Amino acid sequence: MPRSYSTDLRECVLRSIDEGQSKSAAHRTFHISRTTIDHWLALREQSGSVARRAVRRPRPPQLHGAAFEEFVGGHADATLDEMAQAWHEQGGALLTAMSFSRALRGLGWTRKKSVGATRSVMKRHARSSSRNWRWSR
Repeated sequence: MPRSYSTDLRECVLRSIDEGQSKSAAHRTFHISRTTIDHWLALREQSGSVARRAVRRPRPPQLHGAAFEEFVGGHADATLDEMAQAWHEQGGALLTAMSFSRALRGLGWTRKKSVGATRSVMKRHARSSSRNWRWSR
């Protein structure tokens, strides 16, 4: 992933524009796109600075550890939405069903059933035309 431009370079480019150099000339001189220069000008106008923004770090996972594994064992037959609601009612944070899906995948749980658990009884019924058929039980 490319790194962002330094604050020193940003200030230098904008200083040259403030001194009368056109955006196109600054673009050619510093080898920076015009769009980037426009973004820096807008950023300086909004916040008064062109300093780089702090990088957001991901939050630590909330669904891990022995307590979560015990919770999952007790709610194994619940849907993801029901698990999220039960987790919230037991004093945990209000989380989405997708959060539970990722956490369960991390524990090695799957929502797929075993291959031999059910037998397909679907059959193809022929009609007058070979294109017109449907699945039925």
